Amino acid sequence: MPGDIFINGNPYIEILYKFPCPQRILMVADSSLDFGTAGFGLSEFVQIVRNAGHTVTTAHRSGAGPGLSISGSYNFATAATAVTVANYDQIWLFAFSTTALQAAEQQRIAQFMRDGGGMFATGDHDTIGAGMGANLPRIRSMRDWASIPMATVDRHDTVLEPGADGIKQFNDQADAIPQRMFPVFFSNGGDPFVASTWAVHPVLRHSSGAVDYLPDHPHESRCLAPTPVAGNFAGIEEWPAPSGGGARIAPVVVAVSMSAGRFIVSGAPTSSGTKPPVYPRSFGAISAYDGDPAAAGRIVCDATWHHFVNINLNGSGAGNDPSTGLPRTGLYAGGMPTPEYQKIRSYYLNTVRWLAPIGRRYCWPFLVAAAIRYDYEIAELRLPLPHPCPWDPLLKLGRVVEEVLLARVGPGALADLVDGMLATAGRGSGLAELLDSARVRGEAKEGGAPSLLPLQDLRRAVAGTLVNLLAAKLPEDEQKLASLMRDHDGLAIDAIAESLQAAEGVIVEYVGKALEASAAQLQSLRAQSVKAGKPVPRPARPGAKPGKALKQTKPAKPASKAGKTSR
Repeated sequence: MPGDIFINGNPYIEILYKFPCPQRILMVADSSLDFGTAGFGLSEFVQIVRNAGHTVTTAHRSGAGPGLSISGSYNFATAATAVTVANYDQIWLFAFSTTALQAAEQQRIAQFMRDGGGMFATGDHDTIGAGMGANLPRIRSMRDWASIPMATVDRHDTVLEPGADGIKQFNDQADAIPQRMFPVFFSNGGDPFVASTWAVHPVLRHSSGAVDYLPDHPHESRCLAPTPVAGNFAGIEEWPAPSGGGARIAPVVVAVSMSAGRFIVSGAPTSSGTKPPVYPRSFGAISAYDGDPAAAGRIVCDATWHHFVNINLNGSGAGNDPSTGLPRTGLYAGGMPTPEYQKIRSYYLNTVRWLAPIGRRYCWPFLVAAAIRYDYEIAELRLPLPHPCPWDPLLKLGRVVEEVLLARVGPGALADLVDGMLATAGRGSGLAELLDSARVRGEAKEGGAPSLLPLQDLRRAVAGTLVNLLAAKLPEDEQKLASLMRDHDGLAIDAIAESLQAAEGVIVEYVGKALEASAAQLQSLRAQSVKAGKPVPRPARPGAKPGKALKQTKPAKPASKAGKTSR
């Protein structure tokens, strides 16, 4: 559910909150990691995800530890509930063991990824976690599964600040001071000198501008952004080419951490040390792969599972704080999560949302637009407007929608909303060709000439059309809204498809008129220049093919509702 746009006291949004966007998640750990409450347990993280309305199934490769949904040693190839996109939307791997996956397990997971299932994977320093992580396509090269040491000057140490006693200790990883992490900002294809052009990756969205903290740890690994190459792995093409042709999709590093720090002692100031200082340097903390253009699943890798286990989140197993004599409580202060921890939780839930397969991604844009429809600021616009809405009032509405998203979710949320709509019911359309933010970022990175079309205004029009349509379809009676939301899947898909069709028609008309007016103005400018004796040279005609024209056709609905939300 779009938690960041919750408005306290608004009864309509409180009703929407009762109908989350659940993902079906398989979480698998191995060796010393489990899903219990001990230091290397994942119980707190799992509860955060479940509390957001997601279904989490937990399993362990050796069947060890508490908190398991599936008993016995888990095998991806022979599991009673098959590891397919029909049963799970995404898989999260918390890897410790170096025991390699069996070939059949590799192939089953690889096929899950190729069929569009989302994947998350992490380990720790050295070869910890290589058994699963280093034996899967794309994941094996999006993270370092071998070379970052634990105790030497070459380790990655993010415990940058000493605890309350002023001494840098190993267990300062369990205090309330997290590491400051540095998100990477990406362009949406707009003017590089305009703030709205830049935003962090969707997994790091936050109303403050970005998630910029992670739990700290004295020895992390690193995440990478390798160059895709041709070839197969585990029975599939490892880096599939986009369905419409073009270069293979490369992963990106979306967050960077800083390794630095002094000598780490094991206890009192006079005690012997456990780790020498490290030379300050940066490294990739999170990497991401967007397989959408190739109809493959998305992937997120993290530098260490210490960003998720209890010892770092709530201090479990870290002993007492020597400055107070009381048990360490991790990222809590006075029994409440610190503001930094609240940001970190956004990273967790953003990642769950972003990893959703294309066919299961319709819920979030629908519920976000529905919540905005009931926002008090939007209410002042006296919606609904005529449908389809003319360009000028539609753009005005879209700007207000963007302002609400910026305040509740953070920069870049408008592109997320539009991308989600296009993935749901606009794949292959002219709008998708024009507005898909991943493609636009790719073109901007290649250094091509910027588009003269107002892409952000076009996105505003798309988002505004959906909000306006929902203002007509969703009742202002609370009981009727609750009744309608009990089975809103069909409504969500239909509303997105209808709004895309309406927005495309308005955009085609607006862009056509704008191009005609611009052509007339250019002709007038050229004529005046010639008259003054300074002719304006005609622009060169590059050999590149023109972009795909917008088609006023109703976007196709998803081929199947096999992944329909169940409650």
